[in-house]
Amino acid sequence: MECPLRVLLRGCLLRSYYRDDTKLTGWNNTVFPAIAMPNPLWELQGTREPIYTKAESHGHEVNVFQGWKVVKPGLMSEREFDEAAGDLAAYLTWMAEPIRNTRVRIGVWVLLFLGLFTLVAWRLNAAYWKDIK
Repeated sequence: MECPLRVLLRGCLLRSYYRDDTKLTGWNNTVFPAIAMPNPLWELQGTREPIYTKAESHGHEVNVFQGWKVVKPGLMSEREFDEAAGDLAAYLTWMAEPIRNTRVRIGVWVLLFLGLFTLVAWRLNAAYWKDIK
């Protein structure tokens, strides 16, 4: 299961845990295999196993993720858990940098100013050097 960075920020990592008794923590993750981190929300998500199919890629046999098999349902439905994981990831992203919206808004104005200033400086430079050439 591959997740781009944008999806990771929306809780994809929290949704990809599965029970794996071969690991020390008893859990594994399809996004980051062998992450050595237990599932923090296992009671809400429930216990499940990944379903893989064999495929050939560049002359090697690889496992391709197909979906999940629910072993024991959690306290939330799959949709409720996905929404909760997305909300949690969005909240933690905001808590990491609450002033981000202001920084982006100010950054747009700074870039517009620099673009305008570059235009003025270029025309001023042309005016200063027109007699020297």
